[in-house]
Amino acid sequence: MRSSTPAKPIVRVAAALADGNRVRILRAISGGELCVCELCDALDLTQSTLSTHLRVLRDAGLTASRKQGKWSYHRLTLLGCTVTEAFFACFEQALSADARLRSDRRNLERRLALREADRCCVGSECRPVGRRSGKGRP
Repeated sequence: MRSSTPAKPIVRVAAALADGNRVRILRAISGGELCVCELCDALDLTQSTLSTHLRVLRDAGLTASRKQGKWSYHRLTLLGCTVTEAFFACFEQALSADARLRSDRRNLERRLALREADRCCVGSECRPVGRRSGKGRP
């Protein structure tokens, strides 16, 4: 008798959603494409931590990336838009009450104000001194 295995894409998406930092990343890029340095600054995550989470999200088919010069931009895929819209709708009350996500939103708004022509132009050098904790836990 053959054992039944869930479809791999479903398991990958569920695993991607099962981490607080990945939910924070998805919440941030649900507003539009963001550069790695913008995500690092807004979410207070190190580049290596962020890269690990972005790889999981990309492997699950939720995000895609593109390079432009020295910057790497990340966005939701069609699947990512569909999944996050449904997922966030189910948990909207909890998400809107989460202090960490509200802080992320404020940090992201400040960081996006530094853009020129709707593109990142400063890299990670604009991070306020002493802000980096490297932990980034929700």
